[in-house]
Amino acid sequence: MKKTGIITAVLTVCLIFSICAPAASAVDAPRLKSSDAYLVVDMKTGTELIELNPDMQHSIASLTKIMTCLLAVEAVENGTVSLEDMVTAQDDCLQGLDVSSSNAGITPGETMSFKDLLYCALVHSANDACNVIATHISGSIGEFVRKMNARAAELGCENTQFVDTDGMLNRSEGHYSSPRDLYKITSEALKHPLFAQICGTADYTVSATNKREAFEVHNSNALMSTKGIYGDQYIYSGVSGVKTGFTKPAGYCLISVCTRNNESVMCIVLGCNGPLTYTFAGEYQNFQDSITLYDWAFANFESRTVFLAGEPLKRVSVQFAKDNGTVALCPDESLNLFLSKEITDKDIVVDIHPDEGKLVAPILEGQELGYADVYIAGEKRTTVRMVADASVEMEKSELIKARIKEFFSSTGFKIAVAVIISVIVLFFVYRSYKKVIRRKKLQFRIQERDRAKWTEQNAVYAAREDARRRADPEEMRRQKQYSQRQTPVQQQVRRRSYDEYERTNNGRTAPAQATSRQERENSNQPTPQRKIPIERVEVQRAAPERRPVSQRPMERTAHPDTRTEEMPRKKPVVYEGRQERNRVPDEEYNLDDIMNSFK
Repeated sequence: MKKTGIITAVLTVCLIFSICAPAASAVDAPRLKSSDAYLVVDMKTGTELIELNPDMQHSIASLTKIMTCLLAVEAVENGTVSLEDMVTAQDDCLQGLDVSSSNAGITPGETMSFKDLLYCALVHSANDACNVIATHISGSIGEFVRKMNARAAELGCENTQFVDTDGMLNRSEGHYSSPRDLYKITSEALKHPLFAQICGTADYTVSATNKREAFEVHNSNALMSTKGIYGDQYIYSGVSGVKTGFTKPAGYCLISVCTRNNESVMCIVLGCNGPLTYTFAGEYQNFQDSITLYDWAFANFESRTVFLAGEPLKRVSVQFAKDNGTVALCPDESLNLFLSKEITDKDIVVDIHPDEGKLVAPILEGQELGYADVYIAGEKRTTVRMVADASVEMEKSELIKARIKEFFSSTGFKIAVAVIISVIVLFFVYRSYKKVIRRKKLQFRIQERDRAKWTEQNAVYAAREDARRRADPEEMRRQKQYSQRQTPVQQQVRRRSYDEYERTNNGRTAPAQATSRQERENSNQPTPQRKIPIERVEVQRAAPERRPVSQRPMERTAHPDTRTEEMPRKKPVVYEGRQERNRVPDEEYNLDDIMNSFK
């Protein structure tokens, strides 16, 4: 009983561990024989199905010829060279080669068409043909190698460096690449129909040259050709191309593409064993490992239709559409992915991104309206275009309203309004500034005019006064006596006041009256009677010192043009002492009588 209980406990523990242990996955990596690095990629989406050391820098042997022929095909397409060009091999066609290497038997001076050189290089893996191609395109092998490295950098290769055109040099000499970089180079080359056609050719006949007859070359890929040195034991259905490679440091290498059920898979294997390697295995394991990887891929992956072309995936509204119309977004082509059999429909997500700027009526059927990203188990696999399933008409009234609203809300309109307002403000500011300047100029002119007028009046006054004094000696005597008793300021005030008085008739304006006695006598107008105070001053030769008691200067009258104010009367000067006794009282005289008496 005790033994039975122990056995039962052990079985129970084993059962628990078996339940908790992860189940064996159907996509576990296959067991290969000797590959150092490999990579299996879905050609349609670029998805890596399985990989081992994909970025390892490894010697690649004749896989180098893929880049050599890629540059040659691009030179044909851009017109640099032609397939019908007859190329003569130069002396450097055997540079770096030995008799045991894979060659087409080309010798210096032999003439061959450029097309035949391409087939020899890519199908027969002829090293000498690569050197002839490089010299014909770039003029020298060194310049061509420089272009090879530049093109690899353009393709995003980070672990690739070329030293020659054929791959005879190895990693120790700085010639290497990686499975991931080789996929980038090969996938780019296969986009060119000429390259795909050549590498997919099993057998080719080279035309006769100037040194030998026509001869046949056979593809070195044993998965697709039965006439090579490998026989038919490695033939694999659906394989086409691409290139084999072998050196002892690089081992046996192979890049091939297999297509089944419209699904293309690229397989890259590096560093495999074979009859000529140090670890002789009796078989070419680059072919065998490629078959193993293809079997694994097609056994664990299947072609899955994600959606069909024209299948409505999302319906969206359209601006300015008639009757508020909508449009359905459809993929422009069907999408079939090579997916793991463990992937369910829930793991497939299609994320649609409509282009809002294009969802405006009118829309034509098949017009591109956005794109969709396809995710498989959370990983983005590919992107497809989305198009309209039908045409959508436009509502013109809605379009006009929208255009008007868009115009008034646009940045350009706001800038235009701001500019117009700024121009108006600047115009009024400039106008105000011009008014101020014009007003100042006018004031300056008025001042200049008044200054000139006053100057002229003063000159006229001075001339008239001088003439009057000269005509009346007694008046000059009295003026001289009076001036001696006045300061210069008082004299100036007196002259101005007298001029004002002369211009008025007892404070009343008389512009029409005669201004001189002769004119009044010759005219028929009655003589105006003006009375002014006459001041008599007795002048003594030896006058004692006199000190004025009170003396008021004559007040300045208004402008000569305003003849409305009365001429103030002069008060007699009062002196102290004996002069007070001799002062004659003021009397009023008629100016005309006085002037007549002088006659």
